[in-house]
Amino acid sequence: MAEPPDAMASSRLRDDANLLSRLDRAPVTRALKIGIGVLILVWLIESFDIGIVSTLIVILKPHWHLDSMQTGLLGASGTIGLVIGIVPAGRLADKFGRKAVLLAGTAEFALFTMLGAAAHDFWTLFALRVIAGLGEGALFPVPYMIISELVSKRLRGTVMGYAQWVLNGGYTLPALVGIWVVTAFPVEWSWRVPLLLGGFPLLLIPALIIWVPETPRFLLKRAELRGRPADRDKVRRLVERIETEARLPHDTTIVDSGALQVLTTTASRDVRMRTLLARPYLSRSLIAYAALTSSFVIWYTMLTYAPTIFKGLLHATSSTSLLYTAIMMFISAFGVFFQGRWADRFGRKRIFAIYILVAAIGMVVLPAYKALGISVVIVAGVLVAWFGLGSFSIPKMYLAEQYPTRLRGLGTSTGEMVSRALTGGLLIYLLPAMFASWGVATVFICAAVVMVLLVVPMIFFGQETAGRNMEELGTATKPRAGSGGATANSGLGTDGTVTASER
Repeated sequence: MAEPPDAMASSRLRDDANLLSRLDRAPVTRALKIGIGVLILVWLIESFDIGIVSTLIVILKPHWHLDSMQTGLLGASGTIGLVIGIVPAGRLADKFGRKAVLLAGTAEFALFTMLGAAAHDFWTLFALRVIAGLGEGALFPVPYMIISELVSKRLRGTVMGYAQWVLNGGYTLPALVGIWVVTAFPVEWSWRVPLLLGGFPLLLIPALIIWVPETPRFLLKRAELRGRPADRDKVRRLVERIETEARLPHDTTIVDSGALQVLTTTASRDVRMRTLLARPYLSRSLIAYAALTSSFVIWYTMLTYAPTIFKGLLHATSSTSLLYTAIMMFISAFGVFFQGRWADRFGRKRIFAIYILVAAIGMVVLPAYKALGISVVIVAGVLVAWFGLGSFSIPKMYLAEQYPTRLRGLGTSTGEMVSRALTGGLLIYLLPAMFASWGVATVFICAAVVMVLLVVPMIFFGQETAGRNMEELGTATKPRAGSGGATANSGLGTDGTVTASER
């Protein structure tokens, strides 16, 4: 049993709870909009970098005479690097900060994407794409952590919906750029131009340094663990700036009792891998990882191979198949935008279940254009785009909501690693051979079944996270009646988990 904190420590923790409570009541002001806007812009370019693999495959498969193994490796190359880099990045984000990892990951993936344009053979390009993926792995979970730790509990889903709307819209860019390059450049240059454009984030690093803040929750945790009062001063200045912009008083008496309790019980606890494997985080992780994998099954399949699938099914040209892909990505941006808003209003679990079920139906119908007619298949394509490609806002946000601040980087990055290794790595590598052996229709039916099965644990056993503050979600207790989201005073272990009596 942890010893109660002394009077000075109690005063510090109360001040921390006050700052977080004030942040949680604030709207999204100008300072936050600018910081999140710059963050989303970098995220947008990263989505372009990930999405250009479909253009590379369409161009290089006939030009370099790639076989099924090489096609699968090229499709999975970025994800291989991402999976390798993502877990240590989560640990680094918990130790050194979300912003430091954001800057390092952005610089690394942009630089090696540009270098990929100089490749002259398959294995050189493959290696450079894997190395670029290391930076993407460092970067990818960070925006979800930053947004979830900066934005109030009432607006997390909505703001994430806006962010994902831009992000999914960004996935139209690789296809549109692909249409441009295959018509404007000879084949020897048409695949290099997208890689050169992927270096643009290097120009955004000064904006990241100036306008994207480190999250108050991380700064307060670091201040408590490592005795850095300057971090508390940074948080206080940011909170007061947000309150001034929102015309709110600097009220030092506001304290969410649940947030205070969690800060107190976890004050001296640093992150450990074994904590992620202990109750309640192991079961939470498995449920959240399965949900994210469900979304990634359809996402990676269509992101990587949609142009190739359209070429085979519809006998379309390269530019036409890329156009179809761009249209689907454009539609998905609206699906993910409304998903975030509906998740705040109706709950994460209910909306995600609807999205996956409708997307699975679309997956079954999409390849059956000869039997059902083109109009039915167009509707199926819209369903796959809106509800399938637009489905991963909720599981991304839901994953970040499962952990306390000290564990969020490790927990989310591990989830990204597991889900992407299974889908963007293993599945994408196997799909060319599966398409050749089984056909598109059979593969899509199997994918639809797997998607539905993976979301079942979240629906029946996962906690509902909508409308609850991040400190409360880091524990396993439920809000006490009339507490406004505060956690119960009993049943908390010293690491913020539930004691045996609470279980």
